[in-house]
Amino acid sequence: MQNGLLHLDNIINVGKFQKIQDNIAEVTGIAVVMVDYKGKKITAHSNCSEFCKLIRLNSDLSQLCEKCDSRGGLEAARLQQPYLYLCHRGILDLAIPIIADGQYFGAVMAGQVIVKDKEKEHLEQIVSNRAFKMELEKEDELKVLYEKLPIITLERAKAIASMLLHISNYIVEEALLKINSNNRNDEILTVGSFKATNLELENVDKVEIMEENLKDIVNLYSSEDGNDIMCGDKCNIILKPALEYIQNNYSCAISLDGMASLCNISPSYFSKLFKKSIEDNFSNYINKVRIKKAKELLEASDVPIINLALDLGFEDCGYFIKVFKKIEGVTPAVYRNEYNVRK
Repeated sequence: MQNGLLHLDNIINVGKFQKIQDNIAEVTGIAVVMVDYKGKKITAHSNCSEFCKLIRLNSDLSQLCEKCDSRGGLEAARLQQPYLYLCHRGILDLAIPIIADGQYFGAVMAGQVIVKDKEKEHLEQIVSNRAFKMELEKEDELKVLYEKLPIITLERAKAIASMLLHISNYIVEEALLKINSNNRNDEILTVGSFKATNLELENVDKVEIMEENLKDIVNLYSSEDGNDIMCGDKCNIILKPALEYIQNNYSCAISLDGMASLCNISPSYFSKLFKKSIEDNFSNYINKVRIKKAKELLEASDVPIINLALDLGFEDCGYFIKVFKKIEGVTPAVYRNEYNVRK
């Protein structure tokens, strides 16, 4: 399925999902919002707590909130399952990934609730609790608003996360099925029109065309020794969906199994064909695509290296630096400095 250019807000009916989201927030008492794979809000926040609204008025604390959301979403995408964690203020948040056909489309972010101290021991606080002070009257107001936050058990939070996972992924998968169904219908109509036009050909012409098509198919799936698929352009026809997907989605989690499914071949055969055609293994190729994009970003912007690593799909900045140096011979920081000097 070639959905590399599809975005969440182009797939679902945002208005209808907003109503579902509002109802879930009302029934469960938690805050809910949907974001795309870049962390951009797709829906309006449902049931956002007054405590969190006040926190986000402080620019320093608001940045920590955004960092928590970003880290939580990335971790959920990496695990490919709901991720429960504590924000920088020790409040429970949930990140529920939206994944279809191996592509990470975004996440449902929920939470803004409290769990008991004993249950907090099982959760990770993904952003350190730096002590930013607000005005004294707001600090007092925060204490009052904190006491009003809903208290739930960790077990209930997990149940809510599971429900959100099933609902959001079902809606996205159904929408994608409809999009694909319409695309296939268009293809069938196009092919049918082509066949109808060619019915007017003489019988001899028909036979010649069929023979040529048969030769193309045989050449595509047969090598000189008859035991393997020929490589080069013919192999790339089979791999084309995966290659296009990687180019358009290098910042997402990309699995070999997912790309094999995209090309309608087995993972083992995909791996063999990929290496023979591209003359590189699957993971190396993805790294090279990402590093090529990294060089463009290093040359065109002053984005911090750690942010750039996450934007490119690397889970760890240290690993990004290691890969970059292996391919380019220098670290990203050195590359950027050398480029600026040459300029």
